[in-house]
Amino acid sequence: MSTVAESLGLAVQLVLGADAELLGVVGLSLRVSLTACALGAGVGLLLGAWLAVARFRGVAGLVWGLNTLLALPSVVVGLSVYLLLSRAGPLGSLGILFTPTAMVVAQSMLVVPLIAALSRRLVLDALSEGGEQLQSLGAGPLQRALLMLVHERLAVLTVLLTAFGRAISEVGAVMIVGGNIDGVTRVMTTAIALETSKGDLPLALALGLVLLGVVGVVNLGIAALQARADASATAPAAAADAPRREPRAEAVAVPRAAPGPELLRLQAAGLRFGRVQALRPLTLALRRGESLALVGANGAGKTSLLRLLHGLLPCTEGQREVVPLQPEGQLPVAAMLFQRPFLLRLSVRNNVLLGLALRGVPKAQRPARCTEALQRVGLQALAGRDARSLSGGQQQRLALARAWALQPDILFLDEPTASLDPSAKREVESLIADVAAAGVTLVMSTHNLGQVKRLASRVLYLEAGRVAVDLPTAAFFGSELPADAAAFLKGELAWA
Repeated sequence: MSTVAESLGLAVQLVLGADAELLGVVGLSLRVSLTACALGAGVGLLLGAWLAVARFRGVAGLVWGLNTLLALPSVVVGLSVYLLLSRAGPLGSLGILFTPTAMVVAQSMLVVPLIAALSRRLVLDALSEGGEQLQSLGAGPLQRALLMLVHERLAVLTVLLTAFGRAISEVGAVMIVGGNIDGVTRVMTTAIALETSKGDLPLALALGLVLLGVVGVVNLGIAALQARADASATAPAAAADAPRREPRAEAVAVPRAAPGPELLRLQAAGLRFGRVQALRPLTLALRRGESLALVGANGAGKTSLLRLLHGLLPCTEGQREVVPLQPEGQLPVAAMLFQRPFLLRLSVRNNVLLGLALRGVPKAQRPARCTEALQRVGLQALAGRDARSLSGGQQQRLALARAWALQPDILFLDEPTASLDPSAKREVESLIADVAAAGVTLVMSTHNLGQVKRLASRVLYLEAGRVAVDLPTAAFFGSELPADAAAFLKGELAWA
């Protein structure tokens, strides 16, 4: 039998026999590395989230420095901690050199840059999908970043596993600051190095097997959680579990009262992205109770105007002014329904409750408002379900419930039914009609001119970033229009 085979057999016996020396080294390794990862996660996740949304001079240099630290050799970290903690160092009075505490410090310094850099990238990718929608709900920049870490929590676990793997497999730093003292600071990696140099291959192999086993078990746990989440997200929507609404007939127009006082106005407001003039300066007033439809070809500026009115984009020219409600005196509440709603990986109920929390609704009022909103859209029976497992139409209804729960004075809608099938379109449009009938001001970007006829009281036709037509709905469809607007109308309603 070869020496390697004999050594491997003895190593397996040590593991299966729970050798005391082996257990002591493994236990210390786990305590040091898990503590370092916990501390590193507390600092690294917050740092990564902050760097993802920070906007100040020098932030690019900080990111460069963070990425540079990813390649920092562990022996350099060990030397730095040694100089800090040695008797002549600034922290020498603590007396923690050659203790497990010093090893925790060294490993924490190794994993913080790794966790921060990976979590920053994770947050940036998630924000590109749903950051604007969280902003619409009232979340500040750092709130949005932290919510994305919650949303991508399984990916965060993978980041932490990577950090744990680096910490528990590290040799140089813990050797320098721990001293590899038997029974005090000897961990698996330093023990493997020492026992191999001494020729004690069975113990070194046993420690190596345990090290692989620990990382493997943690990885299997994360994989199981991921599989469970994937199964939940891809489960059938079970629409039969929720009571279905009877959609409002498509041909019925929403009755609207005469528009009231102004809620929002733009004064010579324009929008420019670098050299591109997305919106030419325009003056526009939005009144209480009216329903404004924004129509035009792709690239005409509908979405830019919608976001400018909502405050998601700042004016680069002129100004946007929100007018206090009369006689109440407070500013009008605004909410937005997007074409593809972004829902956090939380339950249906918690997605609505989160929107209420971000807007500062008192905690005591949130449950009742959430329940009422879900009942209005027919999703109360699915309140405990994973929001990401709903069908497209149900997700849009949930997004509308989230906005409805805020009790908005103005509801902005960006192509709210464009990605839905005909049945879901009728359901969502029926709900929007209910919102409008309740007196909420609507501003809607759409290509669906039938929807404009049914829901809008006023139509703005945009062309190349300017408002070319601003007319009541009946006049827009019944009077002579400029050539470009008439051609657009004929193209959308080819039978007209």
